[in-house]
Amino acid sequence: MADVTLEELLERARSLVPVLKERAEKTEELRQLPDETMADLHRLGLLKYYQPKMFGGYEMDWGAHAAIAYELARGCTSTAWIQCVVGAHTWMAARLGMEVQKEIFANPDVLIATAFAGGRNVASKKVDGGYIISGEWSFASGLSHSEWAIVGTQAESATRDEYEMTLFAIPKGDFDYVDNWYVSGLKGTGSMNIKVTEQFIPDHRAMPISTFDTGTAEGAKAHKSYTYQAYMPEYFFSVPLGPIVGTAVGAMEAYLEITKTRIGAMFGERVAEQIPVQTRIAESSAEIAAAKLLNKRVFDMLHARGVKYERIPKDEMVRLKRDCVFIGKLCSSAVTRLVKMMGASGLSNKNPVQRFHRDMEALTAHQSQQWEIGMTPIGRWALGLETGNEIIDSAPEKSRYMF
Repeated sequence: MADVTLEELLERARSLVPVLKERAEKTEELRQLPDETMADLHRLGLLKYYQPKMFGGYEMDWGAHAAIAYELARGCTSTAWIQCVVGAHTWMAARLGMEVQKEIFANPDVLIATAFAGGRNVASKKVDGGYIISGEWSFASGLSHSEWAIVGTQAESATRDEYEMTLFAIPKGDFDYVDNWYVSGLKGTGSMNIKVTEQFIPDHRAMPISTFDTGTAEGAKAHKSYTYQAYMPEYFFSVPLGPIVGTAVGAMEAYLEITKTRIGAMFGERVAEQIPVQTRIAESSAEIAAAKLLNKRVFDMLHARGVKYERIPKDEMVRLKRDCVFIGKLCSSAVTRLVKMMGASGLSNKNPVQRFHRDMEALTAHQSQQWEIGMTPIGRWALGLETGNEIIDSAPEKSRYMF
């Protein structure tokens, strides 16, 4: 298993695309991935890319999640989201203590949900040997298929007289879910609320976010890949890029397949012969091509710094945040143009281009895609101001290159 290459995983992902297209409607109806799709992802090893080798995974370099998701998203964005975002949680688990890692990876096909947003009625109390926690968190994608979950909340420090953001790993059976995932896009991700009620979490399943983010725990150091020790906040913004770019490509492919044989409803003309249609296809294709180039630069830079175990310098960080959100803008623009060219037929839920458009709207609503948060820092930095982003402002200053 550990000898599988990324190219082999990409070929396996491509082989699934026709099947995912056939299951797309069912996936939306279920509001989560069909069991057979989850079985395919496990069978083909498409969730093991960041799982440590000592636990039967492939321990690949950063960017593997996005490359696989790019292929899967051409068939079904929800599937790509589970593979890419939820599958990458093995990267997070491998930063925890070794004792809980052994518990989590006892099943080599484990899926791990996470939830940090929208905390309600959250409470934590330090007790002998651990914590008692309660609360409800939103957007736990893939929850119904997950055997473990990681949630975060402010908790009393085990070593200092203060409260600090702390992560807790919780096994299935100790959490419940609230079936509230009724949405317009990414319908099949099953991103429900996770609910925890007065559960005891032993100390070894808890970790302060400061230790987790810096990859300084002994559990993280037990693995060879730089991905487990890199400064996590610098990598967060790149997580959903694979589904974003792949969804734009999927929309273009679906649009072209339909339009090549489409006949105008009123006058019976071949739509493919219309110059405005041809021109707008060119515009969308240019935006997708630009997004792919920026996407490659993002992951090349992160990998180059990661293998050297270096913090990302400030000029690269402001470009990283800008490029990540600009990739989303380019892809969203490309897909919106395509679906609008389809007129009333583009409104049908049966139209795959419309589904890709709804999914793109959901993807670019993700926290990492917020326009002002991504764009403002480089403008402030270029003007010689502090960005106001603690992660960026703490980064080393090595140059003033902004392009």
